[in-house]
Amino acid sequence: MLHILAPTDFSNNSYNAIFYAARLFSEISIEFHLVHVCGDDGSSDMERVKLESAKNLDALQHRLVRDVGKNNKHSWKKVSLCSDMAKGIADYAKENNMDLTVIGNKAKDEVRDILFGNNAMQLVREITQCPILIIPLEIDFEQVGKIAFTSNYAHPIAGQNVKALQFFSGLMESTIVPMSIEDKNGNAATKQNRADFLEAISESASKEVKLPVFEGKVNTILEFVDLWSIDMLCMVYYPHHFFLEFIGKGIIKELNAKLKIPFLILPNSPD
Repeated sequence: MLHILAPTDFSNNSYNAIFYAARLFSEISIEFHLVHVCGDDGSSDMERVKLESAKNLDALQHRLVRDVGKNNKHSWKKVSLCSDMAKGIADYAKENNMDLTVIGNKAKDEVRDILFGNNAMQLVREITQCPILIIPLEIDFEQVGKIAFTSNYAHPIAGQNVKALQFFSGLMESTIVPMSIEDKNGNAATKQNRADFLEAISESASKEVKLPVFEGKVNTILEFVDLWSIDMLCMVYYPHHFFLEFIGKGIIKELNAKLKIPFLILPNSPD
């Protein structure tokens, strides 16, 4: 059985993410951990807040069962946390050995203070032991035919991440489309990392696509996703290398805001 962490603030975007996951994993035995951060330990009237949180979690579960349909392969654990939002969720993921975290990304017309829409990248930084799947609010559930994976291969792709990518590929018989962006800093090590990864996924992958950067990496990736009809984008989060550029310049935030497909972020896992 897999354990999926599904944080919720009871907004439309968090509900849509959980609904998508329930559909995506309809044939897999899953325990969904519905986690709501209802405040920190210093909040006043905490008992009332926790009771309200529990009531809303019950309603959320009933809505999901109604909308998705009863699935005997799925079970639901409901948790109200009194903690800081990002740290509390990250600590819960680690302490309970989550296999995946699913969060929603707000639509353009949603209010600016939607919890997970604004803090998706903070959760990516905090949750380091399992993949994170970010679901845009405006999408409907569809079969995933193509999963694009992009990297500059400055680091080896850990075996654990290769397995995670292959798991998602096998889930709906999706094709992995390896995508590399031209990098003038490539050396023998990066070439070997790339060759090792391509060999590891060869049975479920298409031919690698090499893209030059025209108007920045974000536009290059978005154009590729659209042109090749990609259904899910996947990257590895390296806090001190590949994504440092993305985070430091706000590019990953821009990419996440503009993507209209699920965004799978794999952790920087040791092999």
